[in-house]
Amino acid sequence: MKKCLVTGMPNVGKTCFVINFAEYMGVKELKFHVRQRAGYTAINSYSLSEARKKLISVKENTTKEIQLIKLEINKGKTIRELQLIDSCGLSDGIHPDEEVRLAMARTLRLIRDTEFILHIIDIKNIKNDKKGKDILLPVDRLILDYASMEKKYAILANKMDLSFAEMNLKILKKNIKDIIIIPISALYKEGFKEVKKMVLSYV
Repeated sequence: MKKCLVTGMPNVGKTCFVINFAEYMGVKELKFHVRQRAGYTAINSYSLSEARKKLISVKENTTKEIQLIKLEINKGKTIRELQLIDSCGLSDGIHPDEEVRLAMARTLRLIRDTEFILHIIDIKNIKNDKKGKDILLPVDRLILDYASMEKKYAILANKMDLSFAEMNLKILKKNIKDIIIIPISALYKEGFKEVKKMVLSYV
């Protein structure tokens, strides 16, 4: 079974993307497989509306566990399976919450061990391309530099429904060369057709 890790900083829309992309791929009921500290895996089932209400929040690091959905994808005459993995947001420094620190450590291991990575970047976080200044925040730069080297990797530029998004997208594409960049709105399911094409090419 192939695995796809959805990663990025806190509050960039990772969980929103995972839920809405699973719906876009035909999932009617969400079954999140959550690895517990004791070593077993729990399955948390939600309707789509319940998942949005309980799992999506404006608070940072709401996702404190690695949770995945198993997708069945039709490819020709065969059905392929993909684990779509939602992860804890990565941030600078040492987080004061031990649970969040452990979740970040698990996310870093997944970035190392997973072959297919979708890196969600909040288009609001793109800085003006002033001379000598990186347009990416340090955490996003680290993810890109490591994950894009030997893995199947794409940036999902999220929140394209915002008014200034197109301008920031141009800055991103101008400065990040030879990397797949897919503009999306995780909230409104925009750009999902292009993401699906990439997923199909992987499975």
